[in-house]
Amino acid sequence: MKRKTSLKIAAALIASTLIAMPIASAYAGSDGHHGGRMLEQGQFKEFGFDGAHRDHDKRGMFGKQHRERATPLSVDEARILVDAMLLRSGGDDLKIGDALLSDEPGKIDVLLVNGAGDLVDVITFDAKKGRLDHGERRSLRKLMPRPDKEARFDRSFNDAQMNTLAQAMVIRFGQGELKLGKIAETDRGTYVATVTNKAGDIVREMELSRVTGRPIS
Repeated sequence: MKRKTSLKIAAALIASTLIAMPIASAYAGSDGHHGGRMLEQGQFKEFGFDGAHRDHDKRGMFGKQHRERATPLSVDEARILVDAMLLRSGGDDLKIGDALLSDEPGKIDVLLVNGAGDLVDVITFDAKKGRLDHGERRSLRKLMPRPDKEARFDRSFNDAQMNTLAQAMVIRFGQGELKLGKIAETDRGTYVATVTNKAGDIVREMELSRVTGRPIS
């Protein structure tokens, strides 16, 4: 009786070992790190944390930011993007001196000057992607004052500033396929902006806060 019980226990142990070995090898792999890659490429991808899904999450309201634009960024659009950044920073020390095509093909240079008109920095956009060159945004942020967290909800953008902020959003996320239609203040103090395609058809409508300059929902 005892012998039969011992045999049953031994058989169960062998069976469980045979089942566990392929599972363990799938996680371990020959280099001992395969499990990490499985988690990174499998579970992380499933929950949207892999690179492709991050692009999807960051695509904003209108489309992926990281693909090339349908039409290259223009000099005027680059100026608007920088104007919006300066507005959000809340500082008065910097302003745009000029915006022009760079000597390097496919690039746009925006010249930043101080109150006295002295050149402070030149920031460069990639016209095809519609974004600042690598490292330029960090450089620009260092020049801008740090926002006052206590006063961030006390400011109020005027009509012209709201127009600039709305245009910048459409330029950034529209990828050259969309444009700002109308923007008007509502009875409750917010702004409603329409976004259209090149033919003028309304693609979407968004309500913006005049305090943050961003969509309310």
